[in-house]
Amino acid sequence: MTGQDQGSGYTPSGEGKLAKEPLTLKSFQGRIDAAVEKLEKSKASSKSMGDQKVPVDAFGVGFGSAKDLAGLYDKVHERLLALSKVFGDQLEATGLAAVIAERGYDGIDAEEAEKLRSIQKRTQEYERDRAAALKRDAPGGGGTSGGGGGF
Repeated sequence: MTGQDQGSGYTPSGEGKLAKEPLTLKSFQGRIDAAVEKLEKSKASSKSMGDQKVPVDAFGVGFGSAKDLAGLYDKVHERLLALSKVFGDQLEATGLAAVIAERGYDGIDAEEAEKLRSIQKRTQEYERDRAAALKRDAPGGGGTSGGGGGF
């Protein structure tokens, strides 16, 4: 391709602007909003997952492996709960990014800007906590499990 694509604003040299069609962005934002709504109504929502606890006795009584299994279940459950929250946040951030792409950052209201900052902060905290957990759980990292913790 040489020059500029028909009406897109794209140029191979990078001189053009990002093309954004309002109807395309509105449609994309609608799909993101629908995905967030579907997640919140599903068993994968952080609220539903938080309610799904299994009592320690369900794994057996009187032998250490049952207690270990219950502990592993709780650890996986906590990680899935955290991932559900992060996934919901990322969907919401993507929807906000579509609005920003359409209107520009100055075109969003204070509430939307604060939501984006809050999502960014929670994501950074999640990443920091996960990095610390991986370091702690790595062989020789000071953790007691010695496992990889690849969740």
